[in-house]
Amino acid sequence: MDEKKGILYFQTRSQLNHEFPFKIFRYSSHLLKQSLHMHDYVQLAYVRKGMCNHRMMGKSLTVSQGELFIITPGTEHSFSAIEEKDFELVLIDFAPNVLDGLLGPMKNALEPYLSPGGASAAHSWLHVGKTKQALVLQLLQEMQEEYEAKEPGYEYSIRLSLVKLLVVVEREYRKIGRRPQNRRSAAPDRQPIEEVRRYIHDNYSQDIPLEHGAYLANMAPAYFSHVFKKETGQSFIDYVNEVRVERAMELIRRDSLTITQIGFQVGYRHLSHFIRTFKKRTGITPTEYKKTFGSVTPSN
Repeated sequence: MDEKKGILYFQTRSQLNHEFPFKIFRYSSHLLKQSLHMHDYVQLAYVRKGMCNHRMMGKSLTVSQGELFIITPGTEHSFSAIEEKDFELVLIDFAPNVLDGLLGPMKNALEPYLSPGGASAAHSWLHVGKTKQALVLQLLQEMQEEYEAKEPGYEYSIRLSLVKLLVVVEREYRKIGRRPQNRRSAAPDRQPIEEVRRYIHDNYSQDIPLEHGAYLANMAPAYFSHVFKKETGQSFIDYVNEVRVERAMELIRRDSLTITQIGFQVGYRHLSHFIRTFKKRTGITPTEYKKTFGSVTPSN
């Protein structure tokens, strides 16, 4: 461990095994309060359950189950527990050379997430969708079991699981149009808000608090709220609700799911909230909309 400009600096030679520079461990203590630090290796952090706080590159974000960060070498950050909030955080530390020769055709796509300065704070954060969370947990569990047992060949097994995990993560980034390359090629003035709008359209079924949007846009929450409304004509929450209700209307017209199922599918965890929001935006309840616009099976 060294120190750079008052910030703790952890180095591979003192923190990781020289022969196989990789380790995986978990945090769940309410006493967790890391000092701001950086390291010369990559760290992958996944919130397995609960909520905690992550400070990175001058930004602070409350993170919850399913959130994943790739912290590139030389990036200032810290994790800390939130009072009275349970959580479990899985951390993987590894030197990029652990993956030498294994990235194949994904080399160019993955390198930005493994190199110093390769990904910005916004691009390092990802909410893993529910359909992929089980796979992420399975890969993390496989790596931890191999790391703890250290049976012959464990290094190779871990490398394969780590590559697979990174491929899954990169595909999730790409799905929501949030690869590092995109940030440099898009129009600088409108791109942050457009990026958030794309994220909402791709992840409306998940919880999307305003601070997550602000984090993606690389803005303070209050300023982000102002800019978002100025560019879209709606508040952040109104825009999210509009996307959800429009999707709900489409599902109702298909007439293949119940109103409760549709509400849950578009991101509402309580039926009453879904009905209230739907009526506010359309003037009628989901049931009334279904009676009018739902598919009608022709009689024989």
